Formats: sequence, structure tokens, C-alpha cells
Amino acid sequence: MGRKYRLGQSRDAHDLDSPDAYAREGKAQSKRRQQSAERLTTEAEAHDAGSMLLLPDAGPWAHLEEATLVWRHSQIVDLELDDRTPIRATLAGKLKGVRLVVGDRVRFSRVPVEGQDADLPQAQVVAVLPRRTLLKRGGIDDREPWQLICANAEELWVCAAVVDPPLRPGLLERAQTLALAAGLAFRIVVTKRDRASAKDTLPELDPLRAQRLPIVETSAVTGLGLPELAGLLQGRTVALVGHSGVGKSTLINALAPGLNQRTGDMSRYGTGRQTTTGARWLPCAGGGTLIDTPGIRNLSVRGFPRTLLPAIFPEFPPEWIEDPMALDPEDEDLDLPYPERLQSLQRLWLEMEERNPNQNVFR
Repeated sequence: MGRKYRLGQSRDAHDLDSPDAYAREGKAQSKRRQQSAERLTTEAEAHDAGSMLLLPDAGPWAHLEEATLVWRHSQIVDLELDDRTPIRATLAGKLKGVRLVVGDRVRFSRVPVEGQDADLPQAQVVAVLPRRTLLKRGGIDDREPWQLICANAEELWVCAAVVDPPLRPGLLERAQTLALAAGLAFRIVVTKRDRASAKDTLPELDPLRAQRLPIVETSAVTGLGLPELAGLLQGRTVALVGHSGVGKSTLINALAPGLNQRTGDMSRYGTGRQTTTGARWLPCAGGGTLIDTPGIRNLSVRGFPRTLLPAIFPEFPPEWIEDPMALDPEDEDLDLPYPERLQSLQRLWLEMEERNPNQNVFR
């Protein structure tokens, strides 16, 4: 039997395994730590990030009706039928522990509702169909290796404001990584374009323009770019991501006025006020669907393969991407037109494939 270690310990930290290390620990804290330790297994060093993405076989339920999951609150979910009819349902016990997200296609069994309150669940979800796409970002550690965003989207639109909050190219590169990993088409939507001078060409986007990435500049005030986005949305399912305050809800109200999304002003700290608390499935009049997501502070790329980097930084030679930490962005001999791109490459390279082998969950 191998030596076991408590949560957060290194295998080299033998000095932390003594009783003195926990002498000041309260009884309640000690009990929580022991319960956490019982759920851990330290024999396996491998990072099994795929285990939480597995879905039960839906084959036995092929005779049941299909629907799209549009909202989840614990064991209660809201579904949308193919004709846009809403229905509320519960989750079958066999789906306990399955990570369902907005956009999942499910099969459900109807429950007799004669004389029942319409607000109560009228069906039970018994199976989840295989996902065509799954948009996710890196988690905190190996207990939560992935944070799932949405399923079965076709495009990812990342919203970036010109000002308030300022445009951050690093977020765009991270969003591009998530889109590539999920197999989604990728588009950059610049909001609040009326807040900057027409002479301002937004040079922060020049490296992305060089890749011929689609960029649409918009303004909810002047209407700039909105007809183009409305045409791109028709018949498609699009996920929206961006920092709080970049104007996602305002953009949605401009594209689909009937949805009446709540909007918020900037906080006194210069950051956006979050008005979306969970991913929402928003059908639009033109036939398309927007998946609005809560404002994010960071899009973690932890756990994604470094093989995605050549597509994100095509201007760099393969040997640079293989070991970017050996390069200095301030080195004038490199003759870099955009040194900050090398800095971004270094940040993503370090963050990708990080592991914490002492925090594997026994599943």
C-alpha cells in the first residue's frame, strides 16, 4: 500500500504530514479536511479530465421525444421543443452526477399533468444525446478539470468593448483557443464603437486582422454592424462570451428587442456589473438562437493541448512555439512587430496542460 497524502500536499512535502502541521486546526475544519481526504485517491498520477464529460448511453430511450435544455436549476430544468414550446422537467436519478449544460439535446418522458400546476415539472429527462460540440474552459484543479459553458453551439462570438472596460486582446486569444478546441467557428464582435473616434483604427486588433479572423465593429447607439450580425445569426446557434460590462445584453436587445435583457452600468471600480447569472438560451425572431453567458473575468486554458497554439499564433515558427520561454519579447534582434503577441504565447504555453496530481477525484 503506497503512502497517502492529504489534500494539497506534494509528494515531497514529508514535513507536512506530521501531526504538528494540524495542531491549530479546529474540530470542524479537521472534520471537513478528513472528509475531503476520504474522497481522494492518490495512487493515480494521470489527469483524467475526460471522465466528467462522459454521457450515459441514450440508445434505450430512442423512442422518446427530444428537446433542448435551455435552463437548469439543480434538479429542475426548462426544455424547449422543436416548435419552441417550453416545458419544465425533472432529472431522472440515473443522470445524477452528469454535467448537463444549456444546449444539450435530451430525451424525456411526459408525466400526466391533469389538474396539475403548470409551473410544476411536467416531464422527466431520462437521457442526454451525444454532443456535436461542447464549449468549455479550464477548471481550477483536477477535482474540477473543466467548467462547461454550453453544448451544440455552431459559432462562438467574443464581445470586446472599445472602452469601459478596455479592449483586451489576451481575452480574444483565449476565446479563440476555446473555439478551436470545441470545433466552433469564431468571430470577434467589437462593441461601443461610437465611444472611440472614427480615426482610431483599433491597432490592438491588427495581429488578429492579419490572421483574417472575422471582426465586426458594432454600436447599439448608431446601429453600426447590427444588420450584419442579424444576418449571420439566422438559422444558427451562437454562444456569446465576454467580460462583464462589454455590452452583451445591450447587443442582444438590439438584435432581438423582444427579449428585453437586463443591462447594467460600470461599477465605481471600472469593471462591468454582471447582469447574467447563468447561461441562457435565447431564441431570436430571425430563426437563430443566442446563448448568453455570464460575464467572465478569465477564460482559463488549463488542460488544453499545446497543439492548438500554431493556429492561434501562425506568425511564429514551430521551434518558437515548441519552447517560447527561451525567447525574450524585448529582444530587438527578434524584430517582432508585436512583442505582446510573444508574451501572450508564453502565458498560454505555461498555463496549458498544468496538472495537480494530488487532487484527483475517485469517480
